[in-house]
Amino acid sequence: MKKELRFFVAQELRAAGSVESPKIEGYAATFGTVANIGSFREVIQKGAFTRTLANSDDVVALFNHDENMILGRRSAGTLNLEQDEKGLRFSCSIPDTTVARDVYANLKAGNIRECSFGFGIEDPASDESWQKESDGTMLRTLKSVRLFDVSVVTYPAYSNTSAAARNVVADYVEARMASEDLASERSARAAKAKQILDDHAEWKRQHSVERFDNDSEAERIRARARLAEAKATL
Repeated sequence: MKKELRFFVAQELRAAGSVESPKIEGYAATFGTVANIGSFREVIQKGAFTRTLANSDDVVALFNHDENMILGRRSAGTLNLEQDEKGLRFSCSIPDTTVARDVYANLKAGNIRECSFGFGIEDPASDESWQKESDGTMLRTLKSVRLFDVSVVTYPAYSNTSAAARNVVADYVEARMASEDLASERSARAAKAKQILDDHAEWKRQHSVERFDNDSEAERIRARARLAEAKATL
C-alpha cells in the first residue's frame, strides 16, 4: 500500500500545554471539505478514520513527514487521536528534543500553520468512490483510510497543479480515476442512446395506426435519423 499525503492550512493548530509539559493540538483532517488535488477533487467522508482508530493502528506525529523528526507516537501514549463531527483531532505531548522545541516555538510564533496526514487505501472497491461533477472534474470520496502519520509542516508539498500533485498521489490512483471517468462516459452515452430508442419506440406506437402520407414520410426520415444517432452514441 503506497502512502499518499494531504496538506492544508490547519484548523485550530496551536501550541498548548505548559513549558514543563508542552503539547501540539489541532485537526489533522476535516470532513466534508472539497480539496483540489490537481487532476481531481477530493473530500473526506465523515467517519473515514473509524477503522484506524478501532484497530489501534500505530500512528506517529512528525515534522515535515520526516521519520527522523518524531514528535509523538500513538503506541507510546504521547499521541492521542479522536474523530468528531468536524474531523480527525490530535493532541501530541512532545518530547524534550531540539526538533520538538523548535517546532513548538515556531508554532507559537506563527511561523508554522499547516498540517498534513499520510494515509493509504486498502480496498478501492469499498474505501473510496468516484463521480463526475457537472464541470467534468472527477470527485474522489475517501470513505475509509488507513492512517500512517500526522505531521506539522512548513510548506505543503503540492499546489493546485497536477504535476505537483503527483508527488503526493499514488500512481494507481490516477489510473483508477481514468477508469472511473471512462465508465462514467460510457454510462452517459448508454443513457442517451436508450432515451433516443425510447423516443423512437414511442413515435412508432403513436404512428402505428396512421396512414403514411407525405408528412409521415418526413417522420420516417426523422425516425431513421434518430436510430442512426443512437447507434453512433453506442
